[in-house]
Amino acid sequence: MSRAIQKRTPLPTLVRLEDAQNVGTLLAGRRSAETRRSYASAMRIFTAWCQERGYPAVPTGPEVVASYIANCSTYVAHSTISRDVAAISAAHLDTGLDDPTAHHGVRQALRSAGRTLGTAPSRRATPLTTTLMRQIVDAMDDLETATGKRDRAILLLGLAAALRRRELAALTTNDIARHDDGLLLRIRRSKADQTGRGDLIGIPLGAHPETCPVLALEAWLETSSRKLGEGSPVFSRIYNHSRIADTALSDRSISRIIQARAAAANINEKDNAHIAGVDQTWVSGHSLRAGHATSAAEEGVDPMAISRTTRHRRLDSLARYVRPASAFEDSTAGKIGL
Repeated sequence: MSRAIQKRTPLPTLVRLEDAQNVGTLLAGRRSAETRRSYASAMRIFTAWCQERGYPAVPTGPEVVASYIANCSTYVAHSTISRDVAAISAAHLDTGLDDPTAHHGVRQALRSAGRTLGTAPSRRATPLTTTLMRQIVDAMDDLETATGKRDRAILLLGLAAALRRRELAALTTNDIARHDDGLLLRIRRSKADQTGRGDLIGIPLGAHPETCPVLALEAWLETSSRKLGEGSPVFSRIYNHSRIADTALSDRSISRIIQARAAAANINEKDNAHIAGVDQTWVSGHSLRAGHATSAAEEGVDPMAISRTTRHRRLDSLARYVRPASAFEDSTAGKIGL
């Protein structure tokens, strides 16, 4: 007499508290701090929306998520809706719940919102190109002060190496090596490199002393009494325009410095929207990175060569900067005899 084979689900094993805490600590780093902030903001908005209508937020069902997408599609961008859906998914999966956003109806609603709203961004960071950077440096009337030297080094190094604001804030003197031809810069971790594989970027000496990133950084290091290889933060806070602290600048401080220096140079964001190929731009911590890609594209640099410095893993992400700059060169309209 045969017996039916029954599959048994093993009972969960109780682990020690310290082991469970170690797992919790490990999992806490699975997302970047910016992603955690973004998801938390999205969940606050979604929870408030659900409470207004008497819907459950977590756990919730696919019909609630689809209704939320339909509601949001009347007043926010598709990218924001996609972010919110990702946050709802994470909130459920992280607590062992079924993912309501995986339902076919939710995915169809998200696609329909994309067709209705369009997925092309209408706003982007203003690319602070080489031309605009010269305008900014020319407007700096405090280059003999510690603050002026620090800010110029931030601007020029960020533009030369196509750095994100977090990458600038995270730099230490261990990440930079001086060579006869310029600097070697090591990016230990980035948005596209969450596992810390690292990237190495060469920064040659500039053609003009006033905008040379190598000379600007050396001037700041001398003023701040920092030496390469000692492990201190490259860019730190300054109190009362004179007392240089050991505390590293935050990424938000980097962004504020970029915005303040651009404003002091009378850079009108609306006047430069055409550079990015969108309706509206704003100066942000991403403007230096965007400026490098745009400037290189305007000089006819091959996109593959640009991506090796910008560290874009996908060329379609880089194309948003390259295409507006090379639109005329790439066009065949002038070759068809009109």
